[in-house]
Amino acid sequence: ERRFLSNPTRASLAVGAALLDGELAYHQGRHEEAYGHLRHAVELDDNLSYTEPWAWMHPPRHALAALLLDQGHAAEAEQVYRDDLGLSATVQRCAQHPDNVWALHGLVECLSRRGETEELPALQARLATAMAKADVPISSSCLCRTSVQSALSCCH
Repeated sequence: ERRFLSNPTRASLAVGAALLDGELAYHQGRHEEAYGHLRHAVELDDNLSYTEPWAWMHPPRHALAALLLDQGHAAEAEQVYRDDLGLSATVQRCAQHPDNVWALHGLVECLSRRGETEELPALQARLATAMAKADVPISSSCLCRTSVQSALSCCH
């Protein structure tokens, strides 16, 4: 069996297959099916052996949360972003992406949408720092989204 770093190649590629299935289902209007595929991609990714670089480079939580947010499921999207950033105690350390610009962008958007004022300023500052280091403009945690909030007060 071929391996990529310390993971079987099939295990790494299964993450991408589940992501692809989820994004295709989403854009065909089968949203609940899409969320199932994307949750499965998260589970597969979480169960890959820890490696540097990551065995799968695109965190599946970014697509899951972005597409949840796209359909107005902001509370669940917020939790997914918190998990990805390591702000909750539910995800093992090797599956967290602290200060990841894509997840920070999504979390700030979720908090902005619900009018959160206590935690938001600190996260906006972290996002501004991360965006200053980004080499591309960021408008969503995943380009797979069909709608994007055009302006967030912290960085645009």
